[in-house]
Amino acid sequence: MIRLRRLQSLVAVTLIGAAILGAPSRAQATFKVTIADSDGNTIVVNTPGSYAGTLGAFDIQGGFTTSNAPGTPNLARLSDSNTAISTAGFTGTKTVTITVEDDFTNPIGGNGLRSILSVGQLDATQATVTYQSFVDAFGGQILSTNAVAAGLTAEDHVVISGPFHLKSVTKYTIVGDSTPVAIQSTGITAVAPAPAGVVLVLSALPALGLGWVRRRMKGESAVVA
Repeated sequence: MIRLRRLQSLVAVTLIGAAILGAPSRAQATFKVTIADSDGNTIVVNTPGSYAGTLGAFDIQGGFTTSNAPGTPNLARLSDSNTAISTAGFTGTKTVTITVEDDFTNPIGGNGLRSILSVGQLDATQATVTYQSFVDAFGGQILSTNAVAAGLTAEDHVVISGPFHLKSVTKYTIVGDSTPVAIQSTGITAVAPAPAGVVLVLSALPALGLGWVRRRMKGESAVVA
């Protein structure tokens, strides 16, 4: 029970810290959001915050991006939250790709690249959402779902030294049948330092907005944020 209470306290503190660090506080020259469809239409946004617009057959609403660049010793974080993609209907297959990117200087050293995907609305079974995080040229594990799914996560062990470039890529693939389609999702890319003795592993666990790192020490298994 003591261990459980300590873990719950740690999770609460981590959630509060991530929310504070993820809040946009200024315009960033290196920050960019690129929204593109398979028909060649493109929208570019150069500051964190909300975005919306019409992209070919699609209506983009509710998107909100954050970046805590240049990062802190404990966290570098990009997010693309509550992004709503809808269409009145079309035939054939179309894609919408949303890329959020920024430059960071912290944290540095042996770090873990963390990816989180949550799909809160999916009205069509013919739609698939994929999410991938990048640090410089390294691409993390691709998360993919064609259903409502919260907290799909991946951990990739990478070694980097600042400065570095983070990129968050969400891709919506829709096979249209002339009926309306609506999708809403959130994607998070984060880099956090790997403490001594902690091994980062690939995973796909329902973590409710947090990436998890497993640590095995003296024959026991513990979970830390």
